[in-house]
Amino acid sequence: MGLIGKRRRMYLRSKSSGHYDLPLILIVVCLIVIGLVAVANATIDPYATASGKGIFSVLSRLTSNSFYWQLAWVTAGLVAVFLIQLFDYRIYGQLALYAYIAVLGMLGLVLLQEAGRGGVKAWFSWMNGNRSFQPSEPCKVAIILTLAWHTSHKEAPITKVKDFLPLLVHFAIPTALVVVQDDYGTAMVFLAIFIGMMFVAGLGWKLILGCGAAGVVGCFAAWPFLSDFRKERVLTFLDPSRDTSAAGYQVKYSKIAVGSGQISGKGLFQEGAISQLDFVPEKHTDFIFSVTAESVGYIGCIVIVALYLLLILRLFHLSYKTQDRFGALIIAGVASMFLFHVFENIGMTIGLMPVTGIPLPFLSYGGSNMLANLAAIGLVLNVCKNNAKTVL
Repeated sequence: MGLIGKRRRMYLRSKSSGHYDLPLILIVVCLIVIGLVAVANATIDPYATASGKGIFSVLSRLTSNSFYWQLAWVTAGLVAVFLIQLFDYRIYGQLALYAYIAVLGMLGLVLLQEAGRGGVKAWFSWMNGNRSFQPSEPCKVAIILTLAWHTSHKEAPITKVKDFLPLLVHFAIPTALVVVQDDYGTAMVFLAIFIGMMFVAGLGWKLILGCGAAGVVGCFAAWPFLSDFRKERVLTFLDPSRDTSAAGYQVKYSKIAVGSGQISGKGLFQEGAISQLDFVPEKHTDFIFSVTAESVGYIGCIVIVALYLLLILRLFHLSYKTQDRFGALIIAGVASMFLFHVFENIGMTIGLMPVTGIPLPFLSYGGSNMLANLAAIGLVLNVCKNNAKTVL
């Protein structure tokens, strides 16, 4: 206990030995700005009478307070980034056990709530259900932190079952709680984080093959227990012509909206957009890419996808260059989280992936997700700042 206390005091007193990663900051700022514009574009009434000029004309035609709430969540997330920088990231690792217990507590408490959208018990709601908080979003960051700390104590590659099993249990318990919430999308994000971190940790190929085989068997074994709604989504994904009025309705009009943007798009805040006529459900959350693609076209989509690609590549580069194992695993977990979110969300809007309700980082409306994303970026910046061995 005395040694742990001494280490904590050392980390608290430690000064920056590295520096912030400017390319990463610029990419995130660009995505945040694009996201705010995208939320405004998705929630505007182009046929409403405008008052004022310029930006005030746009704001006067918003149909909800989503833009203002998103702006508030961005501000709160930036405050979180600042607060995370106050201490060396290794002190957070010393508190990993408490963070893990808090994760399990939040995921367990949310099960006591009434089922929300789609029968999922994943939100704490207040203000008569008008506002909600999804604890599984910040739990993603907590799991990255705690799993990185747990794994970092094993310097050698993980090739034995006895070394891998505790890490598997570490991941499996919160994932099981999310599955009980009927939130399979978040469970898949947890899985992507686990796979990415284990790959960086040096998981042996025999264990990789064993886990892959177990995963395939598990998918087939779980099929009979899925709800009819989930089964229909999977079957519609495999055969898009199966049902375009119910399970396939979202993807059908999402693809139409994306395609109608053509090369240069119809323009932001314009009349006549398919998405503005409410054909695309969840247009400012899960399907915001469809709405944005219709407005900015192929060229705009290329810019957005390029920014995400740069973000993910930069994170994996930082993970590779970070010599501290704990820090490298944190960055790898964050990169894996963003990679899966982007791939799944954009994929489902164009019919390449099944619909899971996963938001698009920094673009989709949602406070819980924005806080989690910025907190994750804050951890990465902390690793860079406090690790002189990170080659930027």
